[in-house]
Amino acid sequence: MLSEATAAFIQSGLSITVVGCGERLVPSIAKGAGCTVDAASGQLTVLLFADGADQVTRDLARNGRIAVCFSKPSTDQTVQVKGHDARMAPATAQDLATVRRSLDLFAEDLGPMGWDQRFVDTLFWRAPADLMAVRFTPEAAFNQTPGPQAGAPLEG
Repeated sequence: MLSEATAAFIQSGLSITVVGCGERLVPSIAKGAGCTVDAASGQLTVLLFADGADQVTRDLARNGRIAVCFSKPSTDQTVQVKGHDARMAPATAQDLATVRRSLDLFAEDLGPMGWDQRFVDTLFWRAPADLMAVRFTPEAAFNQTPGPQAGAPLEG
């Protein structure tokens, strides 16, 4: 579903926003801390900490509907990926390493704007035991970078 370029981008240390919705289609939002793409299955694993993710995890467990936005602050490049089969999975030691790498890269991107590693860790790092994994199959992906192509479907 995702091109190699898109898969590389969404794993490159970005601002990640995970969105679910309840039965009345009211959105729930949580910040992600990392992402991996399984090249064999094409599935995405989005990593987030339980702190601040209660409603979105309940909504994902209820209906599996998910949208995830990946944005690079220094360029505004943004991609949105949607799926309908999201499910919670235990986080692994490798997932924790992925989050650390992702937050380090995110801090590097924010550095020239005056935000350092301490800022990123204060906002996004939590107790490792609270790390959760959300796995899903991407069904649609969109360019959400501001400009004339915003909203255009991405080719796989």
